[in-house]
Amino acid sequence: MAEKIVLKTDSAEQSRDLGRKIGDKIKSPVLILLKGELGTGKTILAKGIAESLGYKDELTSPTYNLVQEYQADQEIIHMDLYRLDNSEELLEIGFEDYLSRDAVILIEWPEIAFSIIPADFIYIEIIKTSADTREIMLKGEGEDAEIFIERLKKDADFGS
Repeated sequence: MAEKIVLKTDSAEQSRDLGRKIGDKIKSPVLILLKGELGTGKTILAKGIAESLGYKDELTSPTYNLVQEYQADQEIIHMDLYRLDNSEELLEIGFEDYLSRDAVILIEWPEIAFSIIPADFIYIEIIKTSADTREIMLKGEGEDAEIFIERLKKDADFGS
């Protein structure tokens, strides 16, 4: 069974800080899937991850571009698949080529890609429980991701 961690944040800054803590512990290549309704804070978490990887400029949601690439200590590829209708459209944007790169890949609205993605990824689901409060579940799928989650569980900053 996949290892998981469930946390609560009470502000956008706490969610961004959680992203920084996650980013401090990842190494590329890594695939991170971010699930949550509009306005739950997927991009805020992604901003924290990018900051921890040394990205200094503003990371924005790639909703209209579909893909944004950033150079930091590690290459960051940020995707938003919200506007796509089917997995064939993923192939048209070169999705598989992105997955083969030595990068930190963050994918918002990943559901359409489940049939194509590799079996090893970190899955983060964000649920808005009140105006400011979020419940954030991190789960590892695949050997490397499960080891990552297990290491996080042992870290006092993450709890379980």
